[in-house]
Amino acid sequence: MIYNEDYQYDSCVSRGICSVNPRTSSLQEILVLYLRLTSYYALKLYESGNFDKPARDIILNTISILVSNPEFSETDFKALTEKFDEVLPRIIKDYENQCQENNVVPACLKSVLQFNKKIDIIKSIQLGEKEFLKKVREIPQEIRDLYKILFAIAKSLCTNILDLETFGVDAQDGYLTILELLNLLNTEKPDCETLKPVLIEAAEKDNRLMKLVRSKQEERYGKQRINEVSYSTTPGKAVLVVGSNIRELEDVLEALKDKDIDVYTHDEMMLVHTFPKFAEYKNLKGQFGQGMENCLLDFATFPGPIILTRHSLYNVENLYRGLLYTTDFAYSKGVISIKNKDFSEVIKSAEEAKGFKTGKQCEAVAIGYDYDNSSGEVSRKLESKNFSRIFIIGLNGYTLEQQAYFDKLIKQTPDDVLIVSLSYCRQRENVICLNACFDVFAAVEFAEGLSERYGLPITVFSPKCDRHTISQMIYLSKNKNISVYVGKCTPIILNPNLINTLNKVFGIKGLSSVKKDLEDILNKK
Repeated sequence: MIYNEDYQYDSCVSRGICSVNPRTSSLQEILVLYLRLTSYYALKLYESGNFDKPARDIILNTISILVSNPEFSETDFKALTEKFDEVLPRIIKDYENQCQENNVVPACLKSVLQFNKKIDIIKSIQLGEKEFLKKVREIPQEIRDLYKILFAIAKSLCTNILDLETFGVDAQDGYLTILELLNLLNTEKPDCETLKPVLIEAAEKDNRLMKLVRSKQEERYGKQRINEVSYSTTPGKAVLVVGSNIRELEDVLEALKDKDIDVYTHDEMMLVHTFPKFAEYKNLKGQFGQGMENCLLDFATFPGPIILTRHSLYNVENLYRGLLYTTDFAYSKGVISIKNKDFSEVIKSAEEAKGFKTGKQCEAVAIGYDYDNSSGEVSRKLESKNFSRIFIIGLNGYTLEQQAYFDKLIKQTPDDVLIVSLSYCRQRENVICLNACFDVFAAVEFAEGLSERYGLPITVFSPKCDRHTISQMIYLSKNKNISVYVGKCTPIILNPNLINTLNKVFGIKGLSSVKKDLEDILNKK
């Protein structure tokens, strides 16, 4: 991956693209109240063998929106609450009827919510603020942080469940795990000893689902390989596809394959270029832009419509140009919804847009890896010398600060430590360089495999944060041979308070200085 100094000007942070304002935060509190109540009764019904699909859909779609759209609109909020108001009274009644049939006293859950089709946004904001303040007064900071971690794991699970759904896989066990997580929010006197094992178990379930997603991707698109990806553009009409949902990119390519419209990928979608199947689409040209951290500039300069697939983490109200489309359940102001794989409006928009007038030639980038070959290379290195431990450096965080940190770390690490770097590279005898690009599964795959085979102490560095990071770090931290360090992330994903709690509860540390981190790691027995 080419390092670009433009990443120091992080529009994600500087323009609030990845932040949540107080108004939205208050509305999110209301949605959390709905999730708590719905999951409580949905779990009661589920445990007695009654699966309620409308409840499942609204729970997953709401969690998806909380991760995909930090700045959702009032229309989104009203649509969600109206749907909850349809589902909740019915499942409560179903639960009460079930208890009556079994001669059991129903254990109903009290709530400040009132089921009302006439949603008052001002009153909702006021209630959300009240609930937030109540939480601050009554719940210790560490428990509030664990609740945020709980939601991070639920969001990762939700992403994997909905991705599997596009491959025709119904991950009911993942949904049950989400219900169990959300019901922890209903605990009267929560404590760390109660929450920690449930969070670890949920992270384990999430990891199994992520493995299944990769299995289904390779089953459909072929085994991943190393491939060169073009950053060049060619004259002509174009569409940009954003996010991580590979199946939706396939739908776009199928819809446009007979059209004179080129398709470019952005951010995490770059990963598709490592799957052989996508080489069959001649109008798939390559990657455009610098990624999510630079999305303001990328989106503003792309001369055609932009499709946001599900879970795309953007506050797009800053980007309104009339050319934004999405397949997501809910969407922000100025974004046009795509229903039932109907891309006719996108095609029309692309044909009417100016497109690229002249092409721009840029250096191609080799990305991807063959896990079997790469793990074989690692094995040969380990067997050729008596290494004391292993460092695994994850995906690039694309900031000047982290670039400097990992350049220094790789340079100063002793020769008896084997470094497997998935993005940062420096030529040394004890370094194996791979370009895993946006493959969020790579670090976990290597760490787990090497731990099982060699039993050496392993330190995993996670420079880049995404919707899966917290869940993956907790999953890795349960292994006694593996220690985890996380880089500086956007506040919406990981803030200093959360890092402190992750350290205290799970032993996951934030990066400090290379000197101090190396001393701590190398002196640890």
